[in-house]
Amino acid sequence: MPHVALVGPEFEENLSLRYIASSLAADGHTTDLVAFNSEADFAEVVDQVLAAAPAVVGISLAFQWRARDFLSVAMALRERGFTGHITLGGHFATFEAPAILADFPEVDSVCRQEAEDTMRALVAGVVSGAPLDEIPGLALRRGDQILLTPHPELPNLATLPRPDRRGEPATCFGHGIAPLVSSRGCYANCSFCCIAAWHEQSLPGKRYRLREVDDVADEMVAMKRDRNVDIFVFHDDNFFVPGHRHNKERFSALADALEARGIGRYATVVKARPTDVDREVFTILKERLHCIRVYIGIETDADQGLRTLRRWSKSRQNHTAIDLMRELDLYTCFNMLVFDPDTTVESLETNIAFLRYAPEFPSNFGRVELYAGTPLLARMQAEKRCRGDYMQWDYSLGSADVERIFTLSMEAFHERNFGDGALANRIMGTRFDVEVVRHFHPREFRAEWLAHGKELSRRLTLSGADGLSEIVDLVKRNGSFEEERALVPEIAARMRAVEVAIGEEARALARDIMTSVGGTPLTDLGVDRVMTPLQRAKDLAPHALSHIEGAAE
Repeated sequence: MPHVALVGPEFEENLSLRYIASSLAADGHTTDLVAFNSEADFAEVVDQVLAAAPAVVGISLAFQWRARDFLSVAMALRERGFTGHITLGGHFATFEAPAILADFPEVDSVCRQEAEDTMRALVAGVVSGAPLDEIPGLALRRGDQILLTPHPELPNLATLPRPDRRGEPATCFGHGIAPLVSSRGCYANCSFCCIAAWHEQSLPGKRYRLREVDDVADEMVAMKRDRNVDIFVFHDDNFFVPGHRHNKERFSALADALEARGIGRYATVVKARPTDVDREVFTILKERLHCIRVYIGIETDADQGLRTLRRWSKSRQNHTAIDLMRELDLYTCFNMLVFDPDTTVESLETNIAFLRYAPEFPSNFGRVELYAGTPLLARMQAEKRCRGDYMQWDYSLGSADVERIFTLSMEAFHERNFGDGALANRIMGTRFDVEVVRHFHPREFRAEWLAHGKELSRRLTLSGADGLSEIVDLVKRNGSFEEERALVPEIAARMRAVEVAIGEEARALARDIMTSVGGTPLTDLGVDRVMTPLQRAKDLAPHALSHIEGAAE
């Protein structure tokens, strides 16, 4: 049977490629999972693919900002004499298939939407020499034209093979960590999110599908039995279903199913929208599903931002969510998209105030970026506010004052928020380490570790809020260029000093925990490998954080 090489990022276990690998295995095909996590991997990736001599190479364009990196793999393979079929997949490739096929002759096809069944049919077609233009879900060249075949039927989650789990899982103090999904799709319509736009293309199929609770429980038990995984990171775009009553029923049923199967001690990590937060639901989540971290998609606390991003929530729900997390003592983190096309100085001040409202919860902030296929990109194109091309769009903010604040803020904050080893990310990982020990090692756990972790986050957040406020104040009073050149380096120097001190304390905290518990903390891996939108996506423009809530790798 023919061999297939699947190339993509693997900061965590790449579920999108691993589902495809298991689906191909069902047809008797063998696969390589080739991790391409950074530019340093490039030569090895190309060599590994060529050595495997696959009939088909599948390349995942999961991160729009790295599209050129992955397309360069296709180019290098052709330059080295590879004559097999090269196909692409992922959100970006789905939306920009015509442009990519027009610009990159090295690529033979694009698999659009969920690709398990499409890849099976594509590999069979390549091997047999049958025409590919009757396979649903493909984009192909036909002479000078680009052919989009009909949309594929969505895979049946009840019969879809579970993802390939080859290799060792990540660990935190000896506890295996692995991602899974209990659903696919998104019922929301946020203007900036490529995921919602991607699932919109599945219509008239279902945009949002749930796996049966018993199937999810069986997978979790198998992962614990076969791989010693006991920290389950749910990567669902929507882990919560619409309606608090339905969530109570579904979460209780999952807890019952896991208990009936004797899973033993385990923990979960999930994502939520502010509208999902409910006392009874989150009590079940914490006490019965043993959630040790929940990412809440706050995004913005400003009414203007909530409208621009189409978040379906209100400021009071953001505050209620934070208040309940405090009451339940449940570890929460979030990101703030404080800059968007319509941001005002007043909305910036509102978001800075929210950072001060929840300083003990690790957070980060940045600018909304323009993703392929999104309503926000379409709007900005219609308003002629975009510059660049489909590989990376840029735009100016809504006013000169806000644009100035953004530029100065990124000058001061880039290293903290988005640089290699960014401390904002590390603190999220430090808190995760503490929560793992609190849950799995109650005898060794010390309350001062938790207090220290919260204090580190509080100091980092408040120092950032102070710096942002100073920049906003400078612009509001129309400070001179000379004042600007004096203030921003001063703020940056102050923040670097805070970061050095907090970083040293975070490392000391990790060493203290290691001495008491043994094993290796997650932060020793260099990234918080369960940070969903920030480290897993990390879809950065050169100067700003882009955001994909729950992006698939």
